[in-house]
Amino acid sequence: MDPVADAAALIAGRYPEARWALLAGSVIDPGARTAGSDLDIVVCVPDDAVGHRDAVRWRGWPVELFVNTEAGHRWFIANETARRKPTLARMIATGMPVAGEAALVTELQAECRELVETGPGPASETVLEDARYGVTDLLDDLAYARDIGEADVVRSMLWERVGHLALAAAGRWDGGGKWLLRELRAWDPGFAARWVTARYDDQAMVDVARATLDAAGGPFFEGYLRQAPVVDDVPAAVPPVVVRQGARALLIDDDGRLVLLKRTVPGRAPYWVTPGGTVEPGDPSIEDGLHRELREELGATAKIGRQVFLTSQPKDAGVAVSHYFVARLVSLDLTLRSGPEFEEPVRGTYDVEHVDLHDERALADVDLVPSALKAFVRANRHALLAQAGEV
Repeated sequence: MDPVADAAALIAGRYPEARWALLAGSVIDPGARTAGSDLDIVVCVPDDAVGHRDAVRWRGWPVELFVNTEAGHRWFIANETARRKPTLARMIATGMPVAGEAALVTELQAECRELVETGPGPASETVLEDARYGVTDLLDDLAYARDIGEADVVRSMLWERVGHLALAAAGRWDGGGKWLLRELRAWDPGFAARWVTARYDDQAMVDVARATLDAAGGPFFEGYLRQAPVVDDVPAAVPPVVVRQGARALLIDDDGRLVLLKRTVPGRAPYWVTPGGTVEPGDPSIEDGLHRELREELGATAKIGRQVFLTSQPKDAGVAVSHYFVARLVSLDLTLRSGPEFEEPVRGTYDVEHVDLHDERALADVDLVPSALKAFVRANRHALLAQAGEV
């Protein structure tokens, strides 16, 4: 089993539109790889795709896929590192390119390496007080436990929280599961060894917990106070700013066929998209932007019906939103195509294809992007046909 070759084959077949993909984790180090190692793969998809996390099996490997746009990946990196856990940042920093263009991820990898190496810095006073309070309270629970089962639960919780407190007090990255121990060993191998040994020895557990508390500022119980919000003062949720609008058509002709664009880009397997694109500032409305895109991409005119699908992705300081409308094709003349995509060979080809929505296997073998749209169309093809007939 070759993890690099297998990961590359999986991405080529499952995410042919990927801008880049990185294989991360112990599996890329023959000395650290075990029989239970999985393929952790970070995939960057185009801006109009839908991010997700997926777990699959492929050629005997358990695989975890972390799929998102670059903006989506950056959002998760910021969210995780704010919680002092650089999970995604570390995968990107140490990952090996297996698909797409490696040059596209160079800058992000450099940023992630610097972030991981620099560390999170000192924990805030609030974080430390919460951690100290939690350990102090659990020490009391363990001391006075009379039920064996309850004592074991308290012991387990105390042991883990002591590890988190030690890392926070030291200004180090935190971790969950096996990464808690790895972070402790990276910081202080001696402490990590004492912490592991203390797991099933109550006196050792108490000693390690008290020493950790002393290093973090001491036990903390009296004086711990957290103000609950006044209900009337809770601010309303502020919706994210829409930084880009897109408009696309589920364009259906008189024969009940869905009109698609087959995208063939050098170095990638073909994939399909619905016609449409970005709504420009000069477009009077989203629908007007869609009419313009249909003229440019297909030399087509259409009757636009209602919006039936919506996707959104984090982008810059807000979200990018794509509106999908059911539409009835009126005319199509490929000689009238005029979009910039046809003037730049690096963008690849845009071939028009038709999929019969009367066929229950419609789209079964078509890699329509985003995948959520494919599932929607297949589940609602009869409704889409009916709506197109009413437009």
